[in-house]
Amino acid sequence: MIPDLPLVIYWLVTGMAVLELLAAGAHLPNLYGVFLTLRICTCLAGVVFIAVCVGRPPLFGPFEAAIYIVFVMGVLARVFQKNWGYQTAFVLFNSLGVLIILLLQQGKPMALNEDYFMYGNLWVNLFFNLRLLAAAFLAHGASQYLGHMVEKEQRDLLSTGGRNTLLAGACVYLTSEWAGSLWCLNWFGDSWQWSRGFFKASILFLLIMVVCHLPSFINRNKRIQGISGMLPGLFILWMIFYH
Repeated sequence: MIPDLPLVIYWLVTGMAVLELLAAGAHLPNLYGVFLTLRICTCLAGVVFIAVCVGRPPLFGPFEAAIYIVFVMGVLARVFQKNWGYQTAFVLFNSLGVLIILLLQQGKPMALNEDYFMYGNLWVNLFFNLRLLAAAFLAHGASQYLGHMVEKEQRDLLSTGGRNTLLAGACVYLTSEWAGSLWCLNWFGDSWQWSRGFFKASILFLLIMVVCHLPSFINRNKRIQGISGMLPGLFILWMIFYH
């Protein structure tokens, strides 16, 4: 394995994200699409690199988590635009969010995590990997809600898309917690002992449910809806990178 390859992949992805954001800001959808595709392909190369080197999917750590989350966000953005077209506000917030996620990892070790014995367990892999997948969904949903907050046309499309994305992210995160409970049951005997982790998971679900159940007179305020829709994504990213 080339020791500096993770760092090279990280900076290539960051460079693609910068160019992608500039193209989106200049309202060049075709050029934006090219850089989005290049970002997805570079991230995919990073994910394959992780799988080949350590024989498992990305789990946690600055390099593995950032590359995997940004990869899934790119795929979700591509699918959303293929179905509903180019949304200027959405692509700006999505590209900016990707760039912020990457830049927050600057200076942190860009390397693969050590291969501890527990990573050979299926439930451990599902617990960590699905948390990253849920984070990508919730961050994607945050971009949709922020786009809804400033977009003048097709706002309902972004709002509905954001709500569906948050619900999908909640399901993925619930599956991750289920896998974690089986991991604890098999290894420690008590799968439902209350802990800080369960407390944070409860807060995350509460934030998602608040977005989905805002009273109609509040839900008509696009700023409140946009900010509330952004909070689950921010919270899970904080959990993953700063917990």
